[in-house]
Amino acid sequence: MSHLLESGREIGLFRLAAAATVVKQLKKSLDCGDVDHSKFSADPHAVAGALKSYLRELPEPLMTYELYGEWFKAVQERLEQLKAVLQKLPQENYNNLRSAPAAFHGRRNSSSPFGTQRSPCFGIGLRLRTLLS
Repeated sequence: MSHLLESGREIGLFRLAAAATVVKQLKKSLDCGDVDHSKFSADPHAVAGALKSYLRELPEPLMTYELYGEWFKAVQERLEQLKAVLQKLPQENYNNLRSAPAAFHGRRNSSSPFGTQRSPCFGIGLRLRTLLS
């Protein structure tokens, strides 16, 4: 996990797939407890792929089936709080905030070496659209 945190600026870390054979080798090494870090440190996509595979193969989600209702309730309460704050905005600000995510979605930031940027200045991010609609 620390390797992924250090590679956080890698483009498409969880979106781009590593070679399947490399991911299989890493998973096998992890299962045996014998990981040659130098072999896999150059490919953060392989590490991300192994993590995705591990999470997919868990018998139960990390958030557990038993707690699903509580997680859902907590998210709903948080969304209601965010909606209440959004309703306090002046109408002009609300209108601009409602339009802005669409304008920034998928735009290329030419000053960034990381390519497509997703408007980090919004904090809440592009998920605002669900609250604003």
